[in-house]
Amino acid sequence: MMLVTRPDYDPATRYLSAWSSILMEEAERRKLRVIDLPGEKARKADLVGRINKLKPDLLVLNGHGSDECIAGQDAEVLVKAKDNAVLLKGKVTYAVSCNSAAVLGEEVGTYSDTAYIGFENEFAIIQSQDHASRPLDDPFAKPFMEFSNQVVTGLLKGHKTAECVSRAKETGKAKINALLTSDSDPDKQAIARYLWWDIQGLVCKGDQNKKIL
Repeated sequence: MMLVTRPDYDPATRYLSAWSSILMEEAERRKLRVIDLPGEKARKADLVGRINKLKPDLLVLNGHGSDECIAGQDAEVLVKAKDNAVLLKGKVTYAVSCNSAAVLGEEVGTYSDTAYIGFENEFAIIQSQDHASRPLDDPFAKPFMEFSNQVVTGLLKGHKTAECVSRAKETGKAKINALLTSDSDPDKQAIARYLWWDIQGLVCKGDQNKKIL
């Protein structure tokens, strides 16, 4: 079972929400039940209630974050270090947010049979203003989101957590090579530079061999 939080109150979260729909469709194709918490449902009470009642194996938490927490709709803190991090115990969590792997992920990774995949630095996405209402068609954002989505795609295929991170990084590097060898377009150079930043920040804390299938 996969649970996804999809806040959508600003440009960044709207992009994460849209691109998570692809992962939800993939999970359903693989006969996994998907618990979707979009928009106003991406709140702490909803998240805690669904986890405690349904006990999903995989959590995909989209939203803004800091070293110590990840947020949901309207920046409401969902999970915070030294507060309710134990909520993620026994699960695989992928946090698509800035910085949260640094402290929150470190704490979650100390629990047995638990993995936290996320970013130790800011998670950058370059967006095209021309595609603000069509995130899935944005050519600027596409390399970032396909790199990020590769983590969950690997988990849905039954790969180990560390392997999923490694494969995502290889996907990102291939996209950088394609961007830099195609031409000298400054937009593509900027995309490559920020994508490399994201690749460097992606880590897996805790159980490196955990699977969800």
